[in-house]
Amino acid sequence: MSIYIIHPDTVLICGNYGKIMRTYNGGNNWVLLYSDTVKQFWGLQFVNSNTGFIAGSHGTIMKTTNKGDNWVILNSTTQTALDGIYFLSENTGYIGGANIILKTTDGGNNWINVVGSFISPFETATAVWFANINYGLYCTNAGRIVMTTNGGANWNLVYSMNGGIWGMSFTDSLIGYACTSTGKVLKTFNGGYNWGEQNTPLSENLYEIHFPSALTGYIASWSGKILKTTNGGLTYITKSQSEIPDKYLLKQNYPNPFNSSTKIKFSIPEDKNTTLKVFDISGKLITTLINSKLEKGTYELTFNADFLPSGIYYYILNSGSYISTRKMVIIK
Repeated sequence: MSIYIIHPDTVLICGNYGKIMRTYNGGNNWVLLYSDTVKQFWGLQFVNSNTGFIAGSHGTIMKTTNKGDNWVILNSTTQTALDGIYFLSENTGYIGGANIILKTTDGGNNWINVVGSFISPFETATAVWFANINYGLYCTNAGRIVMTTNGGANWNLVYSMNGGIWGMSFTDSLIGYACTSTGKVLKTFNGGYNWGEQNTPLSENLYEIHFPSALTGYIASWSGKILKTTNGGLTYITKSQSEIPDKYLLKQNYPNPFNSSTKIKFSIPEDKNTTLKVFDISGKLITTLINSKLEKGTYELTFNADFLPSGIYYYILNSGSYISTRKMVIIK
């Protein structure tokens, strides 16, 4: 399944049973545009408000030039499953799949296999991203990130992990994020040459990731949970769908003491402007983890403190007139 937001009100989704749906009013109503029960769609991208591409099972690639009203099946020259998709322009694009990287330079009329670097016939390029016609990356379900600097003529491994990497999102040519099967997020500051790990409150498959800006991002998990960060992954916050609190509560972080990351859980019984800030032992503000209006509920976040030295710190929750402070200890 894939989703693409053309405009805050105009969104398209595709998925199982070959369905493509669109909303023009932010999701209040959906219209079925296409259906084929023998197909599954996993990749979706629009290069402008009219022209978009879809990739899926049995080598399926489809194109629309009228906002999704009609779709034309393109000749992909393959029968393998296709997933990750990225177009630099209406003409030049890449689609990754099981042991294959396809490239077009004529809007999808013709495709060539630029032969990526795969370790098995079943390794699949789950997401593709290109900064320009020469430099690009793809990630795979085998936990690898592979780079080209010459338009796909050659590929080199730049990162590997145990598990799978399901999605990538770049905010510019340098800053990018990837989501994994272990609940961790990967982040690069140098265009993908190096990647560091960020912890989240989850330990399950994180399937979709989108960062509309360098600091703000959203992640969807296999069980339907949504993670959000507003500080570039310093913290990822998720809201419990089952707990409805009747009082304010700030819990002790866990683990405590901790080395690189810890979880903080709190509850607010009303919709309020809320801040969660970290201070050192001298009272100096170190970082602001949350500063926004939150709906009533129970929240959990992961605080990634790799940048802090060992010591005693305090975190303070302020929501409406409620203020609570707790101590945490970093040991490295």
